Amino acid sequence: MFTGYKDLSPAALRELLRDNRDLNSVDFSGMEFKDSDLSGKRFTACRFSRSVFSGVNLDGCRFRMCFFEFARFSKCSLKNTDIQFCCFSGVHMNNSTFENSDLLHNNFNGLLSGNTSFNDSDLYNSRFVMATLKETSFQNCNLKKTMFYQTTRDKVSFKSSNTREAIFGKGENPE
Repeated sequence: MFTGYKDLSPAALRELLRDNRDLNSVDFSGMEFKDSDLSGKRFTACRFSRSVFSGVNLDGCRFRMCFFEFARFSKCSLKNTDIQFCCFSGVHMNNSTFENSDLLHNNFNGLLSGNTSFNDSDLYNSRFVMATLKETSFQNCNLKKTMFYQTTRDKVSFKSSNTREAIFGKGENPE
């Protein structure tokens, strides 16, 4: 496992990603990841703030206490991921999928999502406060204690999900 991130160049960070499965406390902020296969990696306390992910395969990854504030995801796959206690605040995400994932205790506040799927995922106790969700699907999801306060929703599907256990703002309806 690699631990630490002081004074590493982008080239050295890419080499770390290539050569290590487990990464701890590495700062990848502002980096661009394009058409990469990072599947199966395990990240703990890593920072990806303002990073750009385009065409990246993150299937089967594990993230704990990672920060993705204001990152951008386009045409990315995060299927079968295990993501807990992570921050996706202000993230722009389009044409991406989190299907069949465990997304527990995460912060998606201010998320701007388009054509994205969370289908068949466990979103227990995650937050989507003030998120803009367009053509986003939460079908067959566990939404227990998931907050959707003040969200803007257009063509969002909660089919077969437990919306009665989710938390919506006063007067807000999941449909």
